[in-house]
Amino acid sequence: MAQIVVLDGTAIPTPEHWRVWMRALGDHGFAAVRTGALAPRQAAQVERAGLRLVQELALLDAVAPFVIAPTAHRTHRLRVDDLALAAEIDRSAFGDTWALDATMLADIRQATPTHRARVVRVGGRPTGFLITGRAARVGYVQRLAVHPASHRQGVATSLLVDGLRWMRRSRVRRAFVNTHVENEAALELYRRHGFTELPERLRVYEGAIVA
Repeated sequence: MAQIVVLDGTAIPTPEHWRVWMRALGDHGFAAVRTGALAPRQAAQVERAGLRLVQELALLDAVAPFVIAPTAHRTHRLRVDDLALAAEIDRSAFGDTWALDATMLADIRQATPTHRARVVRVGGRPTGFLITGRAARVGYVQRLAVHPASHRQGVATSLLVDGLRWMRRSRVRRAFVNTHVENEAALELYRRHGFTELPERLRVYEGAIVA
């Protein structure tokens, strides 16, 4: 399965764009495609191209000054050598269907002009990580994952606060994050730190590539 990510949130690829991309991927041996998170107008075009909805995401934002809560853990730089372990955490947190591998996590680090990647270690081993990004004065919580064995130990809070502090130092004015609409633990975490759910939902689609 290949993933197509529309990097420009204002672009609205037509159904023919999607068909052309899928044919090209089929020529390279891919059997199916999954989209990144799409805004409603983008999603409408994907549906016309015949892809099916597989996930709906809540979109939240926070406006500076951000809520900086007390934390229980120090964070450390997430090195390139740590990405394989981070991918294991990601799979434990999100399951095989939605997990990101080390290559995909490396790609996320390059998705914005500036990024910060941090990890919390317990007993010397990574137990949670966060990748945040920044473009001008807009920040993004791009990927936050905590191993289930470390839930409710303040790991996610420590990581999120680290990211918000970095955004504050960079004079970010507005931050965005998305998460599954049924992920109540994540939604509550973001709400506690000043994020508000927006009316707009994001959608992810999948479809088979037909030769």
